Formats: sequence, C-alpha cells, structure tokens
Amino acid sequence: MPPKPRAVMDTNVLYSALRSRIGASYEVLRRLRAGEWTLLLSNTVVTEYEEILCREAADLGLEPAEIGPLLDGFCLLAERHSRLEPREPMLPDADDEAFAQLAAATRADALLTHNLAQYEPARRLGIPVVTPREFLGTLRVSA
Repeated sequence: MPPKPRAVMDTNVLYSALRSRIGASYEVLRRLRAGEWTLLLSNTVVTEYEEILCREAADLGLEPAEIGPLLDGFCLLAERHSRLEPREPMLPDADDEAFAQLAAATRADALLTHNLAQYEPARRLGIPVVTPREFLGTLRVSA
C-alpha cells in the first residue's frame, strides 16, 4: 500500500471547505478527517489559519470560541513542523510564502490552493501546486 499523500493546504481551501459542504474543498477536508492524506502544518501556517478564521468567523457561521478547538483538531491530524530552514522568498505575496516554504521544506506531495497563479514561482521550483479537485483525483488513484 502506497504511503498517504502529504500536502500543505492554503487558507483559501480551508475557508472554502468551512463555507460550504458542497465542492472539492469540503471533500478534501472530509478525506483528511477520514485519514486519506496527511496535512502538513507549521506554526506560521496555523497562525495564518487562525487570523483568517477569526476575521471571517461570522461569514463562516463560527463563534470565536469554536476556532481554537477547530485548529486543535487540525493539529492532531497533521504532521507538524516547527523548525524549518530559512529559504529565500519565492513568491511575490508574503502571506503565501509560509505555505510554499513549508511545502518545499517537507517535500510535500502537493500544495492545495484555489490561486494557482499566485504560486506559479513555487511550481517552477518543483513544488506540486494543485487545486482541491486535482488533489482529489490523486487520492482516488492512490486509494
């Protein structure tokens, strides 16, 4: 049996999954909870998740008190990385850099995002940048 894919999930995928139970982003999250793939996390990525979820809590139908336990759940499912070697920035948007750096440092099988164009420089460096739908296709193949 091949190892489970390991992936970094951009905040926009998490936001989409929490906003609607329809679509590839939600299915990616459901498959994470089912143990079909491994989420890669760093402290910086968790902080980014927290910032966006707190800011968008009302839009997502979340109470502020629900965000900590939600993030704790992701941390329990994840392969956590707290000490990453500093690398030269590769993206024009500093907010996206933590995701690309984590994917590069951990040799992730994928970086999941809805914003492929923003991560094009990372893709040129060999980081597999895919949409949630594309990632689901790889899960079906490896399952």
